Amino acid sequence: MPRTGLTASEIQDKAVEIAIGEMRAKGFEKVRLVDVAKEMGISHAALYSHFQDKTALFDAVSERWLVKLDEKQDLLVKEKRDPIQKILTWFLNLHRMKLEKVNLDPELYKAFDMAAEESKPFIQTHLTNMRIQMASLVTEAINQKKIKKRDVNLVAEILISAGAAFTHPKLVAQHCHENRESLLVETIEAVLKGLG
Repeated sequence: MPRTGLTASEIQDKAVEIAIGEMRAKGFEKVRLVDVAKEMGISHAALYSHFQDKTALFDAVSERWLVKLDEKQDLLVKEKRDPIQKILTWFLNLHRMKLEKVNLDPELYKAFDMAAEESKPFIQTHLTNMRIQMASLVTEAINQKKIKKRDVNLVAEILISAGAAFTHPKLVAQHCHENRESLLVETIEAVLKGLG
């Protein structure tokens, strides 16, 4: 097959884009690396040099989405406004982004859910990013005396644990046809009140 003239990074990006289209059209179980390579105009052996199997390609799809999600959350953390409101918005954003994915992109969400279940390295990176973001918000709230002074990482973990019923991949999918935002807000507000 002809050479693509693309860099390794460009090949990976193009493969991810094609995989996303294939997942949406056929369902993620029916996507084959051979078909992705054929659409790219390269041999499947060439594609295997970038993705050892279709699971690795699916992981790249999920990782791309999580990186964008984390970037949006980072922007929120840096906003100059009340940290308590930012904490509530952080949870609402995370819930909404996952809910939107499960409802509008169910095949891609299935791949993400499988990766989360297996606790892949990029999932661990996302969880670490969540903790860093929440610790930053908690630090800000403590500095403004909105939360009592205590171990920042512990408070961040308490909040993340309280919000897990609304942000964990399995639970978001399980309750995807329910409007749980008000319950999420009430839950986080109750925890914040206890910490205040």
